[in-house]
Amino acid sequence: MGRPRGTRNDDYGERRLAIARSVRPLLTREDGVRASMRQLASAAGVSMATLRHYFPGRAEVVAAVMETWLADGAPHLARASLPTSKSVRRSLRTFLDNLCEGWLRFGVGAAHATMFAEALSSRALGPAFVNTMLEPLLQSGEALLRHHVERGELQPCDLRHAALTLLSPVVLALFHQDSLLGARCRPLDVTALVPAHVDRFLAAFPPVAA
Repeated sequence: MGRPRGTRNDDYGERRLAIARSVRPLLTREDGVRASMRQLASAAGVSMATLRHYFPGRAEVVAAVMETWLADGAPHLARASLPTSKSVRRSLRTFLDNLCEGWLRFGVGAAHATMFAEALSSRALGPAFVNTMLEPLLQSGEALLRHHVERGELQPCDLRHAALTLLSPVVLALFHQDSLLGARCRPLDVTALVPAHVDRFLAAFPPVAA
């Protein structure tokens, strides 16, 4: 007996994300934001009918790509949210240094830049970017700060505000220098920015005196 019309295969979700992963290289190219459904199908090695079976439109494909970045990045964000030292200064330095390394060397920057561009080009994708890429990064910083507060190493504060204060200048600098090629016209040493920024951050959100 055939499967009732409208039902899905047991591996529907896995297949959907596998297709989304297969189009990531195309979307992270400079012209990826303009890639059509036909180009996405070709990049995934599937027919248009198959692509539309899993994704009603292009926005759904891009949203699924964001989901794959979240799934693949979750273990790294979980590790980043754990203190690496009893010294809040050293712990925050490590957190931000690792962010810079991931952004510049391991594709984090390309992922955020292209998905941010997609989100700005479609209001439907804005919440998807916030939920799957921007907020997980901010929440990893929030969790790190929460650990330090709970361990009595950082004074209690509004953790969400503190996480935004910690991450915003560095993420903006990375977008400026790397994603937007600002290094070519207005160079900035992001690695030198990090320790100076941490010092200023701890002046606003002070650690507990030893």
